[in-house]
Order: sequence, then C-alpha cells, then structure tokens
Amino acid sequence: MASKSFNENRNGSGRKSQAGFTLIELMFAALVMLVGMTGGLILVLTAVASNNREKMDSSATILAQMTLEMVASVPANATSSTTPGSTVTVTDCNPASSSASHTINTVGSSSGAGAPLTGGGAIDFTQSTVSGYSMSYYACQASTGDRQATYDIRWNVKTLSADAKLVTVAAQRSNAQTSKDPLAFAVPVTIKMIVGL
Repeated sequence: MASKSFNENRNGSGRKSQAGFTLIELMFAALVMLVGMTGGLILVLTAVASNNREKMDSSATILAQMTLEMVASVPANATSSTTPGSTVTVTDCNPASSSASHTINTVGSSSGAGAPLTGGGAIDFTQSTVSGYSMSYYACQASTGDRQATYDIRWNVKTLSADAKLVTVAAQRSNAQTSKDPLAFAVPVTIKMIVGL
C-alpha cells in the first residue's frame, strides 16, 4: 500500500480533488464589486459637484464683499453734487468693454433704495433688477483671463440717519448659467453692514 504504481498517480486517483469558483459564486462576487464601484463613483461625483458649489459660493462672497466695500467707501451723506459723489465705478474683465464698467449707486432712502428685499430682509432675486443697484459681473481668472462665471449682484441702501445707512448686498451665479447645470445651484450670499461718515 505504501507503493502506488506510477499509473495511479498519473491518472489522478491518488490526488486530492481541487475545487474552483462556481459560476454563481463568480457572478455574486462581480455583483458585489459592481455595487461597491458604483457607490464609489457616486461619492466622487458628489464631491466634485460640492467642490464646484463651494467655489461659486466663495466667489459670490468675495464679489458681495467687494461691492459692500465700494458702497462703504462713500460717506453716508454723499449726494450726486458732493465730493465724493454718490456713485462708484467698478470694472470687470468682460472682453466686451462696453459691458465691463458698472456704476454702483450708494444713495439710500428711508424705506430702502435699490433691489427689493424679502420679508426677512434679504435681497429678493425673484424681482426685476433695479438700474444702478445691480450688476452682472463677469468674473474671470486673474492669471489667464479665462471666463469663470457671470454673477448677479444686487444691493439695497436704507438711510438710518443723516450719518448712517444700512447696506444689504447679495450675489449669486447668474440664473442663465445655473439653469443649464442644476448641480451648480447655490443659495445667494447676503452681507449686511451699517455704513457711517
């Protein structure tokens, strides 16, 4: 019994049987891998969309802050006949030079001049724009001049006293761009500040 013939070993009667994957096990493993890879892809796409929204949110915040600082640079009691006057000009990088210059009106009223406000005191983007209190700002990359996005910026100036005014500025990416890409939707950024002499 200790010695088996060469033919017995060659025919496999002396070997243990080797088992592989069955077709069902292989299909189940492929399904588990497919579900895992799909989940990973969804996470990556969600992260990319979130990163894009954060970039637009940061740009809107910077543009709202810039507009607020321009309004704040004019004394609260300035009028069109005083020096400095009641308007400030800002230029964006729009290649159409006729559309690159924007006039920022800083004159307020006791009920609030400029863009209409909601009941909560935020800028109401569902209403029409008010000339002198809104601009379509063409934002681009400083180093290359490549267009990044167009932002809708609106502001409201409410006179609190002869020496103070409440300025509300909001910015969001233009509706024409967000309607093409629903993942690009971002809530408008609103900034408020009391400006004095």
